[in-house]
Amino acid sequence: MAYSMTGYGKSLYENELISMRIEIKSVNSKFLDLSLKLPKSISFAEEKVRNLIRTRITRGKIDCYVTVYNLNADFMDIKFDEKAADAYFGFLKSIKKRYKLLSSITPIQIASFQGVINVSESDEDFDKLTECILEAFNIAIDNILDAKKKEGDELCKDCSLKIIEFENYVSNIEKISSDLPIQYKQKLEKRITELLEDVKTDEIRIAQEVAFFADRACIDEEITRLKSHIKQFSANLGKESSGKKLDFILQEMLRETNTIASKANNLDVTNNTLEMKYLLEKIREQIQNLE
Repeated sequence: MAYSMTGYGKSLYENELISMRIEIKSVNSKFLDLSLKLPKSISFAEEKVRNLIRTRITRGKIDCYVTVYNLNADFMDIKFDEKAADAYFGFLKSIKKRYKLLSSITPIQIASFQGVINVSESDEDFDKLTECILEAFNIAIDNILDAKKKEGDELCKDCSLKIIEFENYVSNIEKISSDLPIQYKQKLEKRITELLEDVKTDEIRIAQEVAFFADRACIDEEITRLKSHIKQFSANLGKESSGKKLDFILQEMLRETNTIASKANNLDVTNNTLEMKYLLEKIREQIQNLE
């Protein structure tokens, strides 16, 4: 199962503890580049959320956007320290009287002092809320994976068609190359006859020259390796998290194609290798979109 690195997923999650919205966007990247910052009210769950995303998405630049609409405070035990509040209130009154200040003393001012409001939360309550947050993220991840799979399937179909076309060019070159030594011998004999009409042809010398040409222009090894690479590519195409491996196979295919092009002493072979390199570049562009 192949996944594209491009996708979008969201979830709208609500229960008795929390109401939130999650959006996840993914674009191409060589590695997993995760951008996540949870709102302060649920920041305690950030590490677990990161671990969840890492286990389900392997590559891509991931941006997460989280909005908390409502957080039930029933699980928080909020205590008001009256003695501390009275002490701060007394200080504020003294300061106001001493400096003849006109502004009033507000509850927010008193509550903002350390120790006036104390919040305690149990680990059990945090665990319940964390489970809800992870469930909300799983829904969003399911949605983005659905989108990534659909695009991944289309990419694989396109690559499969192109690799078949590439294989046809390899077959063309294999057929052409088998006749090259004979063609070279015929051209060489014709050229010698044209230049030296009255001189007897040295068959041994011509045979040596043809043998040297055949050895220099031999591409049997390159053809064999290309066929092997094509099989490996087809076998891995569509597998999960195979993008990097497929990209490596394409590099090897391009290497063999360039070697054939450098050995080519035939216009048809050269034209075929140009088409092959064009196809490999097109396949590479698609493969770079896969995880």
